[in-house]
Amino acid sequence: MYRMAKKKVKTKDEVTETNLSDSLLDSVYINPLTDFGFKRLFYNKELLIPFLNDMIGTDLKDVTYQPTEGLGWYSVERTAIFDILCTNIDDEHFVVEMQFIHQTHFRDRALFYGSHIIRKQAPRKKRWNFDLKKAYIVSILNFVEFTDKESKNKVFERVYLYRESNKELFLDKLQMIFVELPKFNKTVSELKDNRDTWLYLLKNTVGLKSCPPEITGKPFKLFLEIAEKNQLTPTEMKSYGSSLKRTFEGRDIANYARMEGRIERSKQFAIKLLKRNEPIEEIMYLSELTREQIDELLSQIPKS
Repeated sequence: MYRMAKKKVKTKDEVTETNLSDSLLDSVYINPLTDFGFKRLFYNKELLIPFLNDMIGTDLKDVTYQPTEGLGWYSVERTAIFDILCTNIDDEHFVVEMQFIHQTHFRDRALFYGSHIIRKQAPRKKRWNFDLKKAYIVSILNFVEFTDKESKNKVFERVYLYRESNKELFLDKLQMIFVELPKFNKTVSELKDNRDTWLYLLKNTVGLKSCPPEITGKPFKLFLEIAEKNQLTPTEMKSYGSSLKRTFEGRDIANYARMEGRIERSKQFAIKLLKRNEPIEEIMYLSELTREQIDELLSQIPKS
C-alpha cells in the first residue's frame, strides 16, 4: 500500500519569495505600483506632466521637482515624506502618492499632507496677506477607500472644502484626488480617453508582454519604454527586487490582518450564539469556525 505524501504548506515568507521570483523572472515590465517603479516612471517630466494634466485637468507646461521630505518649522514637528512633490510656474504644489495597501487613518494622512503643503507657503518673518496657492494631493490607491453605494463604480474621486448650508464650494485651494485602481476594470479595447489609458497602464503593465496596439500616444509609449525591465542596471535591478519584496510583504501583512479581523468577529458572533445555547453544528455553519475553535470558545465561557 502506498501513502500519498503530505503536501507541504508554504510559509508566508516562502510564498513571498515565490511571488518575487515569478515577478522578476517572468515579467517584461517593472511593476508601477512599487515604490521603485512609481518613482522611476514619474520622476520624468515627460510622463508626470501629461499624467497630471490628464488626471486632474490642469494645463501644466513645466514642473519643478521639490525635496520630498517636508519639514516643519520646529524640530519637534512631525515630518511629512512624499513620493513626489513638485510645483508649477505659479508655485502651485502637487503631491503625487502611490498607496499599495490601506493604512490606518488614511484620510487623516491625506489631510495632513495637504495642510502641510499649505502651511509651508507662509513666509518666515515677513508680512503676508494669506493669499494661498493651490495644493493638489493626488493619491493612486491599490485598494478601495469609498464603499458607499454612490461610489461603487466611481474610480476617480475629487474632494474639496464645501459649505454645509448650500453645498457650494468654500475654497478650491486644497484639492484631494483619490484614484481607486481596483474599481477600474476596463479592457484595452474599452479605453475611451487618456485618463483611462493611464489607469490601464498603472494596473496592468506588469502583466503585459508588449505594448498593446490600441495604445499609441507618445507618453504611453514612453511609459512602457521606461518600464522595460531589461533597461535596468544590475544595481537598479537589485533595488527593484527589494522594492518588490517590500510590496509583497506589505500585501501579505494586510491580508493577514484582514483575516485575523474576520476570525475575531466570527468568534465574537459565535460566543453570543453559545451563550444562547444554540446547537454547535448551527454555530459552526453560521460563524464558519471549526469544531476545535468552537470548543475552545466554549471552554472560556463561565458555566452558570
